[in-house]
Order: sequence, then C-alpha cells, then structure tokens
Amino acid sequence: MLCKNPTSTKINIIDSIMGSGKTSWAIQFMNEAPLFKRYIYITPFKTEIERVLNSMQREFVQPETTKGGTKLESLKKLIVEGRDIVSTHALFQRMEKELIELIEMQGYTLILDEVMNVLQDVKISQDDLKVLLSARDGDGKSIITIDSKGFVQWNDEDYAEGNFKNIRNLAKAGNLMIYKSTAMYWLFPVAAFKGFEEVYVMTYMFNGQLQRYYYDLFNLEYEFFSVIFTNGRYELIDYISLGEENRNHLKDLIHIYYSKQTDRVDLNKIGSGRHSFSKSHLNKLLGSKQHRKIIKDNAYNFYRHKMKVNTDLVMWTTFKDFKQKIQPIGLKKSFVEVTSRATNDYAEKCVCIYLANRYMNPITEQFFLSKGVTVNEDLFALSELLQWVFRSRVRKGQVIDIYIPSERMRNLLESYLENKM
Repeated sequence: MLCKNPTSTKINIIDSIMGSGKTSWAIQFMNEAPLFKRYIYITPFKTEIERVLNSMQREFVQPETTKGGTKLESLKKLIVEGRDIVSTHALFQRMEKELIELIEMQGYTLILDEVMNVLQDVKISQDDLKVLLSARDGDGKSIITIDSKGFVQWNDEDYAEGNFKNIRNLAKAGNLMIYKSTAMYWLFPVAAFKGFEEVYVMTYMFNGQLQRYYYDLFNLEYEFFSVIFTNGRYELIDYISLGEENRNHLKDLIHIYYSKQTDRVDLNKIGSGRHSFSKSHLNKLLGSKQHRKIIKDNAYNFYRHKMKVNTDLVMWTTFKDFKQKIQPIGLKKSFVEVTSRATNDYAEKCVCIYLANRYMNPITEQFFLSKGVTVNEDLFALSELLQWVFRSRVRKGQVIDIYIPSERMRNLLESYLENKM
C-alpha cells in the first residue's frame, strides 16, 4: 500500500499487531545486513536498549553522558565514527541541523521502534501569544512573521533573553508552527527523516496515529508491510490490513467486564455516553467528592471483589492530571501511563483498569484538518487503547480481564475483537 508523493528516502511502516515479532525481525534484519550498512535503532525505553544490545551480533553502542559532555555530543561523535547506535526517543527528539547533516553524510538507516512525539503543544498563554504576534522591534518591524505554510519566522536578531527565548530557538530551528493565532506547535524536523537512506517504523495501526498525520502533512511517502514468523525466520510480507486481520485468538484472551443481572451495582453505568471519561468530562466530574468516590470504589470493587486478585497483578490508568484524584485503593504502585507503549515491564499483569476516553486534542485535530489531513478519531483512540492493553500479559498469549467504564472505548474494543474494524 503506497501513500503520498515520492521522496528520496524510502519510509517503511512495519504495521503488525503487538507480539507479532517486529523487534525480532529488526534484530534479524540488522544482524544479517552487510557490515558497511550503518544503523540507528531508536526505542522508547532505556530498558529496551539492553534487550537490543544483548541480541545483536553486530557491535551496537549507546550515547553516554561524559564528564564535560552531553549525550547529544556523544551521539554526534558516534555518528562521525560510523558506529551502529541504539538510543531512546527522548534523545532522538533533540534532533538538530548539524546532527541531520552528519547522519546524511554517513548514510544511516533508521529503525524506529514505535511512533514518537512528532508534534507537541508549545506552552504559551493566549495573552502572551497576542503580545508576540503584535510585537515590533526598534525599527518597527514584526518580531515574528508567519509564512504561507504556517511556520514561524523569528526576525529580531537583537533579542537575547526573556520570556520568548524558547520560542525564538524553536522558530530559528525551523520547528515552530502556528495555528489561527491560537496555538503554537513544535514539530520534529522533517529533514531528519529525509536524512536517512531508509527508515523503518515499527508499530500497529499506523493509520490512526499522530505520526501518520505528520507524514501526510509533509507529503512524505510511506509503504506498509507486516511481519510473520515462518520456517524459523521473521519475514516482511505485504501489508495485512485491519479488515483482513484474523483476531479470533484475542477474543478468547481479552475478557471485557460486564455487570450481571445478579450484581447490585452496574460498574459500567458511570461511563454511559460517548464523551464519558474524556479529559473534559473527568475535569467536570471530579469536582465532586462523591463522583470521585464512586469511580475509585468501582475500580476497587472490580479487582478486589470481582477478580479477587492481589494488587501486584493489576495495572490501571487514567490521564496524568487526574491520577491522584481517582487512584483506586491499594493501586499506588500499579499505575501505567495512559500513553505507555513498547515496554515489557508489565507483562505479568492480568487485571486491567482503563479509566480514560481518548480523543486527539481538538485544536490539534483542527490544525491537521486545516492542512487537508483527515483524522480518524476512533482509530486513534483504539490504537492508543490497544497499545496500553498489550503492556499486560496478553502479549504473551495469556488471558486478561479488563474494566473499561467508558462506553465509547469499550465499544471500540468490542468491535475490534469482533473483527468489525
């Protein structure tokens, strides 16, 4: 499946369900490559770095902070030396012009384990944004201007220190966009992807993810593949779309909680309606002590009385802003970020509590729509939910039980398990 206009760098989306062997394929792929090929492997978590280092026959190294030096400087040094490198999303997101030039000169291939944050809100108040948009320098010229694509250009060369220093730096790096004079966004420099000889992005449901919309925004070409294990090897095959995918095994493994007629309390009742448990809904709901108590009691009731399991077998989540307010009794150490992905740290958890309803930031959605990029809200939400669910032991082919009071999120998971999406 081929999308968008051509670019010199071939971008391959390895889109297969969690646990299908994407990382194992990548390790096999790099181990079997000619020695003159150079790789940068980027993973979300430091713990996954050790897995890669221990699995490689090639000599991979990771950037290190040294006395008097930074990890970014270490990364540049390793690239100059032509080393095979493994590092984290966090370091890779600090990509800048010199680093991109070094990567291009040395002819690297990028293996990106899971999509990354390619677009983030820039913290600025509406009042400060108005000031900045109307500000003039000593010659009466606008301090910033917006080009035809929405990128912010910083014009005041005399500005050194102040409240807008970060914005100045982002604008000068060419990584800052503005939307309708209401929001600013940092974007990962698209030149970074173009600087590699080839790019492999390993994920699931790429069509619902922010990085896909980012690629569409910049008209990057990408081609889909899937992974299978056959004859003792991992192989790339033609993309298996959601509609062609067989998920019957997951229906037997993922047990969604529903109340019974004999239950005195319907634990899902509080999540009725399409927007229940969204950020805006929770923000209103949690103003009431009684509402907070009902949510916490329902979650406790589910894992303690319905599932009858110890806390070390439970994982739960909500949006970070609401964590302290609705943390179920006994689950202080069982919280897993709602955005968690690509980690095996929770692979023993068998009971899951999902107290969230995922939507893309509405301004961000409108930003993409204004650029002609279509957003699928339900696919985005389902993709995020599945990434979280697959942190549990279901990734090992073992049964889990999950409580999702949000009617919308529960219905999305039901449709997915019934092969209706």
